[in-house]
Amino acid sequence: MKKAIKGARIFSGKDFADNHALLYENEEIIEIVNESEIPQGFEVQNLNGGILSPGFIDLQVNGGGGKLFNNSPDKESLDTIISAHQYFGTTSIMPTVISDSLNVLQKCTDTISQEIDNNKSLLGVHIEGPFFNVKYRGVHQKQYINTINATYMNLFKTLDKYPVMLTLAPECISIKQLKSLKSLGFKILAGHTDANYDQLEEAIKFGLDGFTHLYNAMGQISAREPGVVGSALDFDETWASIIVDLHHVHPSLIKLSYKQKPEGKLFFVSDSMATINHGEPSFELYDEVVSESKGRIINSEGKLAGSSITQIDAIKNAYQNCNIPLESAISMATLYPAEYLGVSNYLGKLKKGYRADFAHFDSDFKIQNVWVAGSQLNRGDS
Repeated sequence: MKKAIKGARIFSGKDFADNHALLYENEEIIEIVNESEIPQGFEVQNLNGGILSPGFIDLQVNGGGGKLFNNSPDKESLDTIISAHQYFGTTSIMPTVISDSLNVLQKCTDTISQEIDNNKSLLGVHIEGPFFNVKYRGVHQKQYINTINATYMNLFKTLDKYPVMLTLAPECISIKQLKSLKSLGFKILAGHTDANYDQLEEAIKFGLDGFTHLYNAMGQISAREPGVVGSALDFDETWASIIVDLHHVHPSLIKLSYKQKPEGKLFFVSDSMATINHGEPSFELYDEVVSESKGRIINSEGKLAGSSITQIDAIKNAYQNCNIPLESAISMATLYPAEYLGVSNYLGKLKKGYRADFAHFDSDFKIQNVWVAGSQLNRGDS
C-alpha cells in the first residue's frame, strides 16, 4: 500500500524540510514532496509536529530488555534486545559480544548467522575483544583476554555473509594477522589499547580504520605522545565512535572531538547494556551483579560497565549539552554509522529507494512513532 506521512519536520539525512510529506510503499521510500503534492491513492498519516528522521543505527549494543547477548546468545534474547532498541527509534543494530570464552563467541556468531536474514534490524555482529591490552581491559575480565590463534581465525573465516566489526588492540597483533583479518572484509577498530602513534599509523596502512568508544579504555594524550586519543583525532581518514551519555566523556571533549574529526568521521554508539527498556536496574555481568544508578552502570571495581542510553539520548545530549547542531547530531546516529559500516546505500537517509526506517520524536526528544521496513511498530504508549 502507498502511504504518506506529513505533519512533522522531515530530516532527510542532509537537511530539514517543513510542510513536506514522506511517501513510501511497502519497505521502500518513494520520495519527499510538498504536502500539497501528495498524489491521489496514498493513505495519509498526519503527525502532530515533531521531527521525522531516518531510523537510528547503533553499532555497539550489548543488551536490552533485561538481556545481555553474552549471557544468553540465542534467538529469543536477540529478538528481545532488538525490540528494546526499536522502541526508542533504533531500527538497525550491531549486537556486540564482549570478551568471553571461545564457546560463547561461537554461540553468538552462530545465532547472528542463523537470524541475519530473518530480522530487518540485524546488521551483523560487533566482536569487542578478546585481543586487548590488559592495561586497558576495562570491565572485560582478565581471564578472557587472549591472543589470535588458528582457532579464532577458522571461526572468523565463516563470518562472510554479513558485516563484522572487530575491536582489538593493534599492539597485541602482528601486521600479518591484521592483513589476514582485513582480507576477510572485517571493519577493524582500535580499542582497549595502549598503542602509540607510530603503531597506529602502521596499523592504519594495513586495515585499521576506526576507534571504539573514543577516550575510554585507551591511552590518553600527553605532551610527548599523543596516545590513542590524540592519534584518533589526528588521523583524518579514520572513524571514531563515542558514547554520549555524559558519564563516559566530558561534554567539552565531545564538542572538541566533533570539531576536530572531519565531517562524518565521528558517530554515536550507545554501548548499552541489559537495562534498556527494562524495569530492573541491575543485571549479571561476568557472574557479578551490576546496577544502574543515576544513569551510570558500575561494577565492583568502580569501572563503568557500558551505558544505559539509546541513540535518541545521545542526540539529545549532544544537542543540548555539547553545542552540536541538531542535523549533525541526528546524522551521527544515522548516516555516519551507516557510512562507516558500508550500508549507506540503503540506510541512514530518507531518500528514494532507501529502506522505510523512520523515527518520529517530539521537542523533548521523546520517541512518538517508529517504522521498520515500512511497518509501524505498536509501542503501546503512542
